[in-house]
Amino acid sequence: MSNSVISLGLGLGGGRSATSSGRASGGGGAFANEFSVSLDGTNDHVKATSDPNLNVNSMSCWFKPTSALGASGADYLVGGFGKGSSAGFGGIRVQQGATRVLEYNDGVQYISAGGVSSINTNWHNVIIVHVSSGYTTTGGTGTTSGKGYKIFLDGVRVDSELGSASHDYTLADTTSVFCLGQEGQRGGSNFGGLLDEVAIFSSSLSDSDVATVYNSGIPGDLTDFSPTLWWRCGDNDSGTGTTITDQGSGSTNGTLINGAAFSTTVPS
Repeated sequence: MSNSVISLGLGLGGGRSATSSGRASGGGGAFANEFSVSLDGTNDHVKATSDPNLNVNSMSCWFKPTSALGASGADYLVGGFGKGSSAGFGGIRVQQGATRVLEYNDGVQYISAGGVSSINTNWHNVIIVHVSSGYTTTGGTGTTSGKGYKIFLDGVRVDSELGSASHDYTLADTTSVFCLGQEGQRGGSNFGGLLDEVAIFSSSLSDSDVATVYNSGIPGDLTDFSPTLWWRCGDNDSGTGTTITDQGSGSTNGTLINGAAFSTTVPS
């Protein structure tokens, strides 16, 4: 991928600014997005009330970091994925240093967006897609198995790192509890900022599906994509209480922990 593409959406001027409320048109027509979840980066997080045991082939998350990303650390946007002895250690991570500011970790294999050197404090959308065959990186080099993960940031494909050809590359669910804002298995590695419209899909989203979900930086209705988990981060719950009601088909609710709270700052 050329540097011009990377800088378009991912440099210090990329992403979407925040507003106090947002409204967009999605698959179901007029669509209101008025709440997000605020995390302090210390111990705030959201935890599923039970192991969702989901069939995961794609996931999407909107995030707005408190501070620009690009330093060392390992902050989880979404945690609770992995395989075997690594169950619960995987997830979507940010702030891994200059060469790994954004990555997906399935508990065994790390796939990074190698060309992303910084992420600013605007709203951003990250989407991970499992590819079962014919996978190549954005540079055009594929694995022997043809399997891999696509990473999209703000609608732009940015994955650039090949893993082992023998790895099975599945977006594995785990017996560890699914959570937002920290690692699922051990806790810690907490993300500071806002999260919104977190969704898991049993299907592998196409590139055009990704463009629809990103929707030029404004979250839209995901009903037509039949998410198995869809945490609207307050919009199903009037922005009150400590429960995130699942609007997906899995009926897996989340609980706000350690002071995590709803916010009216949303991407728009």
